[in-house]
Amino acid sequence: MIRPSHPLAWASLFVLVGSVATVAQPAKPPTARLPVPDEAAIEKAEALVKDVYKADFAKKKPADLVEFARKLLKAADETRDSPAARFVMYRAARDLAVRGGDVGLALEAAATLGRTFEINTGEVTAATLEAVDKGRVAPARVVADAAMDLADAATDADDYALAGRLLKLAGAAASRAGSAALVSGVAAQVRELDATRKAHAALEPDRKALAADPNDPAANGRVGRFLCFVKGDWDAGLACLVKGDDEKLKAVAELDLPGPVIADDRAALADRWYDLSAGLKGAERAGARRRAAQWYAQALPDLTGLPKTRVSKRLAELDRAADLKVARGGWKVLFRSADPAIWNTETDRGRAEFAVPLSKAPLGLRYLRMTELTRRNFVIVEMSKARLDRESEQDGYGWNGKNEIRFDGYHLGIYDTAWTNLPQGTIPIGLARAGFLGWGFGHRNHINGSQGYAWDGKAVEKTVFEIAVKAGPLTPEETKRLLKKKKK
Repeated sequence: MIRPSHPLAWASLFVLVGSVATVAQPAKPPTARLPVPDEAAIEKAEALVKDVYKADFAKKKPADLVEFARKLLKAADETRDSPAARFVMYRAARDLAVRGGDVGLALEAAATLGRTFEINTGEVTAATLEAVDKGRVAPARVVADAAMDLADAATDADDYALAGRLLKLAGAAASRAGSAALVSGVAAQVRELDATRKAHAALEPDRKALAADPNDPAANGRVGRFLCFVKGDWDAGLACLVKGDDEKLKAVAELDLPGPVIADDRAALADRWYDLSAGLKGAERAGARRRAAQWYAQALPDLTGLPKTRVSKRLAELDRAADLKVARGGWKVLFRSADPAIWNTETDRGRAEFAVPLSKAPLGLRYLRMTELTRRNFVIVEMSKARLDRESEQDGYGWNGKNEIRFDGYHLGIYDTAWTNLPQGTIPIGLARAGFLGWGFGHRNHINGSQGYAWDGKAVEKTVFEIAVKAGPLTPEETKRLLKKKKK
């Protein structure tokens, strides 16, 4: 888990929560939030919005409500001269998505509202999910998954009361879904929450000791272990461990804190965490092994020969480890933008300019989803963490995560290995062999000379793509969108 540093962290269906501190690039400071407009301004803006969209507000069908919510979100994003109108449209978009039963869109609107205005984002996001659940339009399984993810974010923020409230909602939804595995997953998360809450409370004397003496070795050691291994807050935790009283942990933390940049040094640091984990137990052992996996993943792309083979095998071993796998979970967003240049970076400049380093992708991920957000079309392929930054093929479909600039365009997305007919005007995504058509960013557009965008093998206008990964099982609807050809 990662401690949220700004309101966007609450939208954990859309913002990836991982357990590694950013190594390659520093996080950009969040944009300052606006004060909530006064009631008179809100009332005036609400009357105007309802007048402008009178016909849309009269619609009743869930699909129409969801489509209208998307329209309002886009309009709010483009409104810069009236904070009250933006507030009203974001709020209305959230409420419409709730009534339409679209969990993802409702939480996206709630998160955007919280990111833009000075409100309690955790509270508004939880209340939004509770409203969705009360409407009984959205699938219970989707509600349960969302509640579990939001509970993770609440735990990261040390808001254990809110996390408990969300897990209560998750448990009820899981029961309605009739999934024994989901019910078991909620129960396990409740146990984890209880253990984390107790560990956090037990450290109160140590936090007071550090307030009096920031260099207290024993207090630094205990707090550092909690932050690193339990919370996944490595930035703060490593700073404590280097002042701690455990010499082995102190030594490896001193290597980790500055972050090595050479691949061999990253692999060596990963080895140190891996070896150290053998002497730890429970959550601490799992936390050290996760850190090892993160540094192995950072090292792998720049290794060659036997070192690359060794690290690949070690990553595969850790990916299969029962204590490191994510047994459930919703979609974790790695990228959402019309600009492929921000792929695999730490970027947060709004709802449509977001990316995280691939090192933050969860271990044990099984699927990747690419969505064209204008029309909410999406396709899914099977995926592993090791493939995210590579070009590879499986089951007749390929994934190009290298994001190379070739033929005057970035190449990032999913492609069909059977689509090799490349007439003038098409936008190839895959570059292996002769090039392939698909979904995502590709060659320069021959019509206007700009970055190419494609969907379902055809060139499209500039659009925002979202790339997300998932460790848990697919829903029946998602299974229909899984690209997988039958083997002959």
